[in-house]
Amino acid sequence: MSAKKRKTNGQGYTYKAGTSYRTVIRCNGKVITAMAKTEQESKRLAKAKASGEVLTSAKDPERSEKALGEYLMHWLETEHRHQIAHTTYLRYRSLAVHHINPAIGHLQLTELSPRHISGFLSKMRESGQGVRSQQQARALLSICLAEAENLDEIAFNPVRKVKNPQGKSKSFEPLNLDEIRRLVRTFEGTYLCARLHVAMICGLRQGEALGLRWTDVNLQESTISVQTQIQYVDRKPTFTTLKTERSRRLIVLTQETVLAIAAQKQIVEKMKLAKGAEWQEWDLVFPAADGTPRSPKTDYDQWQDALKLCGITPRRLHDARHSAATLMYSQGVDVETISRVLGHSTSAITSRLYVHSAEKPIRQAAELLQKVLS
Repeated sequence: MSAKKRKTNGQGYTYKAGTSYRTVIRCNGKVITAMAKTEQESKRLAKAKASGEVLTSAKDPERSEKALGEYLMHWLETEHRHQIAHTTYLRYRSLAVHHINPAIGHLQLTELSPRHISGFLSKMRESGQGVRSQQQARALLSICLAEAENLDEIAFNPVRKVKNPQGKSKSFEPLNLDEIRRLVRTFEGTYLCARLHVAMICGLRQGEALGLRWTDVNLQESTISVQTQIQYVDRKPTFTTLKTERSRRLIVLTQETVLAIAAQKQIVEKMKLAKGAEWQEWDLVFPAADGTPRSPKTDYDQWQDALKLCGITPRRLHDARHSAATLMYSQGVDVETISRVLGHSTSAITSRLYVHSAEKPIRQAAELLQKVLS
């Protein structure tokens, strides 16, 4: 990139960006940008924007023909899907097909403005779409249009000037220690016991638990290595690698969890004998009756049945993960360690989403303050 050429009045500058020129001007506290093939045209466009002129002849004809919908789908299918988990790709594609493209997909890339993006997100909210869906739609547009900006398809990414949708956080109610004990003791010696352990005590995600293989288990060292998960690609169960380095992790097991997994190994051996030649070997810790990956729906339904049998209020299966984090925190485990056990990219995620109110560390903090003040 060539050196920036600052204007004599100090309000802006023009610089080479790829094969084009970009001019940036500060006007009444706002940043105005424009891009064109020549330095002179770039400056003229920026001045026109700053003065509020309606630009009709300034568009690059090659850029103006590209509509958001076409560009978004091409980028998603040929580029981005190979960089994200399959479930994330499916979610992004659904957002593009059912929400983004019907609303603003017809707009040309060069026409997009923060007002278009903001208006689209408002319509999502008004149609009943949740905050999380709005945030994901904004994220998808932001990543796509950032790439368009890098390739000089647009002068700037309009999503940067649109606030991330906010809303009330979901209220989670993790299981308490008594409920966790009740569940594991009720199902001791059954298939469900070890499954409850890895959910409520180890904090594995459902896909990680259903993709756990015996080669990942070391009962002598009391560890499991979480490296893969089961995802459904084209409706077929497939082992996929966890997407981040921190997601791929080693978990040290409690003695009770070691005993539960050892008992699970014997249960799986009996399942093999019962099926005989019909058994399909996937080396899974939690297989279906024929050795193939267990259905997530079956897994979820049995979780709900277990809660009901133990007289516990229904909760999402993912709330078992919240319970693991809160249980560790209540026993004095620091947030960074909990974050590594759960496989979060940063401890900030753990603190914000998974560590719920726990009296013990708060009481300990008060006692420490009392000692200082006494």
